[in-house]
Amino acid sequence: MQQRVVWVHGIGTHHPGYSQQWEINFNRYLQFDASDYLEVCWDTVFQGKGGPPGGATAEMANLLDSIKLTPKEKQEEAEVRDQLATILLARSQALAMGSGQAVVQPKGLPGERAISKPVVEWAELGYVGPGAKGFLPDWLTDPDAYLGDFTKYLVSRQIRNAVKEKFKEILRPLAGSDFHTAVISHSWGTVVAYDSLLDLQTEIPGLKVADLFTLGSPLWLVRPFLEDRSGRKPAEIGTWVNIHAAGDLVGSWLSRGFKVDKEFEVVSVGNDAHGSYFEPDNEVVQKDIVAHFILT
Repeated sequence: MQQRVVWVHGIGTHHPGYSQQWEINFNRYLQFDASDYLEVCWDTVFQGKGGPPGGATAEMANLLDSIKLTPKEKQEEAEVRDQLATILLARSQALAMGSGQAVVQPKGLPGERAISKPVVEWAELGYVGPGAKGFLPDWLTDPDAYLGDFTKYLVSRQIRNAVKEKFKEILRPLAGSDFHTAVISHSWGTVVAYDSLLDLQTEIPGLKVADLFTLGSPLWLVRPFLEDRSGRKPAEIGTWVNIHAAGDLVGSWLSRGFKVDKEFEVVSVGNDAHGSYFEPDNEVVQKDIVAHFILT
């Protein structure tokens, strides 16, 4: 049986060809031909006319120029961004404290004597004391690093449909074939994959996807903002496998809210837990889990 592996990236700037290193790392265990790999590059939707060659089409760029958030959508976007940032901040603190890492070196209240318990004012939250690795992650000082255009995806149907179309245009040609198709999605790309596969089960009933892998997925975080909040498993999926690394701010368990078949917490590899799934020496994710489910 022929294989197809479809990559779906997360937040951040991605150009066509972004998955080349991912393919190299995973293919040590999969041993597929280069033609067996496909990639979804939905970030081109947000790049418009200023995107790279081969990115957004003229039609897509014109669509972007025509998409304007309504005043109501702008308000909703700000509210969603604040809600997600607040939840991620609380999670960041919990993860840091659970690891024993020094979260913050509080300065105390202005003009007061030394206090026995730490007191931290919001304005001082970014202060990092001697020896601390740094409390505030980049997403808090620069929310676009983790939230970015994805809040627009959550509040605008036009933008959401344009992003999902980038996924669907890769999957449609696979319908009715005998390909053993696996979708490997990361971060906010897991939301794109999940939403799109729910659409495709009615749009293309003949489409079958053997495996869906969600790596570092924020589906647990954005479920209240999804169009379909049931948590159901797309009907065309054979096995849904969720993986998150210990210490990943964005990824987490999904089984309490979503009908995943298997899920695993793995040790983080490298300096970035959220990106650790694609590190060249992450054998547990790439060989023991992903390759295992695809090849058996």
